[in-house]
Amino acid sequence: MAEALYGPNGYYTSPRTILGSRGDFTTTPKLTKLLAKKIATWIESAWKRQGQNLPVIELGPGDGTLANDICNSLGFFARRKLDYHFVEISPHLAKRQQEKNKGTWHTTLGEALAVIRGSALIISNEFFDAFPVRIFNQALDELYLGPNKEEIWRPCHKLPDSALLGDPPARFEHAESIQQWFRRELSQMKAGEILTIDYGGGPDEIYHRRPLGTIRAYAHHMRFLPPEAYQNPGKQDLTFDVNFSELIRWGKEIGLEKTSLMTQAEFLGTDDVNGAGGAFKVLHQRKRSADDTS
Repeated sequence: MAEALYGPNGYYTSPRTILGSRGDFTTTPKLTKLLAKKIATWIESAWKRQGQNLPVIELGPGDGTLANDICNSLGFFARRKLDYHFVEISPHLAKRQQEKNKGTWHTTLGEALAVIRGSALIISNEFFDAFPVRIFNQALDELYLGPNKEEIWRPCHKLPDSALLGDPPARFEHAESIQQWFRRELSQMKAGEILTIDYGGGPDEIYHRRPLGTIRAYAHHMRFLPPEAYQNPGKQDLTFDVNFSELIRWGKEIGLEKTSLMTQAEFLGTDDVNGAGGAFKVLHQRKRSADDTS
């Protein structure tokens, strides 16, 4: 999955259109400016809570539409105070972002945090769902792919650090790469707040009536489930539902407090609870500085 998404000929690292009507999928910022307006309001509120205008870091900024709309949604004086940083692994996407925005670009969060000395507001929209995952079945065998992309189940010699092991679903994903990223990159954050927007939820929600788990592929706005999802690596998106319970747990390990978890519909103030507004969740976490006793 890592090779298919981020290898030399990977889906996100190759110069091809992946967003919009000519791409493979569409994100909320391409459909409405409401998300950007709400995030802009959140940034200004966070500045007041923090007592300072912390730099903003966006993870996986897509084609730069969200950042541009956030900036335009801020008032004149707020825009002048905005120090915006982009974390993007793809040089092709970074170029598209730079056509729409001003700011500072980095290839890792650790690099960005080092530049701004560790305190920031971090935002992401559909960032974690593109991390590579391991896949297990109810017997805790692990999934591998054969030469013809056929599924092969093998006994797992080292089980993952997953809360699902006690009562595993028929098939489930474990985002070990996200857990490692929390420990390696996000742990360098000294203080600030994090707003994570992605589709997913708790285990009971995301695995309900899903015997194949949540892994799937998107190409030309069509969805493919296993085994079709494994075909054409590098030419289609591979994604999964984010387990927000794990994000919260891994956050606690590095000193992040959960402030709130709500649906995107609640965050935006819309009634789209049965559509994307209910499928997407918004997680707000905070990390206090060493001398913050509030």
